[in-house]
Amino acid sequence: MFDFKEIETFYWVATLGSFRAAAGKLNTTQPAISQRIAGLEQALGARVLSRDARIAAPTPRGRELLVYAEKLLGLRAEMLAAVGDISTARGVLRLGVAETVVHTWLTQFLKAVQARFPLLALEIEVDISPNLRQRLRMQELDLAFLIGPVMAPNALSLPLMTYPLAFISSPEIAWPRRPARIAEIARYPIVTFSRNTQPYAAVAALFNGPHSPQTRLHASASLATLVRMTVEKLGVAVIPPAIVANELTRGELRIVRSEAKLPDLEFHASWIDHPASRAASEIASIAARVAAEHGGAKKARRK
Repeated sequence: MFDFKEIETFYWVATLGSFRAAAGKLNTTQPAISQRIAGLEQALGARVLSRDARIAAPTPRGRELLVYAEKLLGLRAEMLAAVGDISTARGVLRLGVAETVVHTWLTQFLKAVQARFPLLALEIEVDISPNLRQRLRMQELDLAFLIGPVMAPNALSLPLMTYPLAFISSPEIAWPRRPARIAEIARYPIVTFSRNTQPYAAVAALFNGPHSPQTRLHASASLATLVRMTVEKLGVAVIPPAIVANELTRGELRIVRSEAKLPDLEFHASWIDHPASRAASEIASIAARVAAEHGGAKKARRK
């Protein structure tokens, strides 16, 4: 007779397409995954996964089983929601975070999660939003805080907060009393987020057009590097003022008034909806509350 863990393992191997991905999701080893699938197939007397290709795909019998496996996982989640205490949830939740969040309200969020889920472990990975979006689609992450919602089958998103972008410079750089023109800002190198991000695209649109003033554009995935370069007068940063609130307060940096219009960065909590995603949904709600309480951001727009 098979047990529930074997059914859960089969569901994730079939859904994610590999033993390695399922092992990461279930926080175990590939040999353990293989052992559970072997036990399930022995109990059923049938092969439920095809291992002939690089992707572990359900066999015809496995596709039938997958329908019931999803129902069983859904019923377990429904049962726990009705009679269980979600605060006792165990295991590991894989969280992807854009670095802007790290420099603003991540610490307060982690304290709130620890109070609500004292037995749950978080694996936190910091990356740029495009990478987080891709990893969430592949279900290598359970939850991500990133710019923009994730557009994928069964993807759910919750608005968190909106940060405006601004030009930031050393106070030792002299600017006119009026809003600075793009050509005046272009006299200095521009430092901003890495390529393939929304801020980089916004900056490139301002300075890389055929009739735009030419400047040097430095990009980095490290906000600490961008801040240090700006403090050391190596360039003018295009970043949210919220992440340098302390430097602005101490007078190490200043906001440059400009005629240029920069877009806001709208952050969302995104996760893939499946029978075991209740904890991710609950933690996304905690993030929305903490983000709303944090200063330096506009209120998230509900769509």
